[in-house]
Amino acid sequence: MVRTKYVMSNGLAFAEEKDMKKMRQKALDGWHLKSFRFAGYELEKGDPEDIIYSIDYRTLQSNEEDEYFEMFSYAGWTHVCSSQDMHIFKAKKGTMPIYSDRESTIEKIERLANPLKGIVAFFVTMTVILWLMMTFTSGLVQSISEWAFILSFVLTIPAIMTYMATYYHKWKKGLGK
Repeated sequence: MVRTKYVMSNGLAFAEEKDMKKMRQKALDGWHLKSFRFAGYELEKGDPEDIIYSIDYRTLQSNEEDEYFEMFSYAGWTHVCSSQDMHIFKAKKGTMPIYSDRESTIEKIERLANPLKGIVAFFVTMTVILWLMMTFTSGLVQSISEWAFILSFVLTIPAIMTYMATYYHKWKKGLGK
């Protein structure tokens, strides 16, 4: 019998709530979140459980981790897994949400958007530089620039879309929707 399986993410910047609801449904079926994996989650088989999941984005220093996880524990949330600055918690259904007001939800979205800002700036800058090289050079440099430009452009578009999604969610929460 299979003890673990992989489930794709819908993209946390686009559908965080949908992902957390999907993890809850999987837990009801006896599949519990074990860890983040590339573009998704690793689940392990266990007993069905009615739990909810929530994610927090926060950069932690090694000396802050214990206090951070303890704070959530006092509120009824158990740390499940972390990947870089993303931390997923679980709690029994009915536990007070981690983000219960508009201001804290907006702050969470801003913490998600901050690293994306640098990534988008890098990709846009590289795409512009490669476009200039492709336009104003010839021969081998132009050929290499064309391929690099295409690759950079292909990476830039989803990065911009992801960054824009975070601001859409921030705008949506700011309007009280």
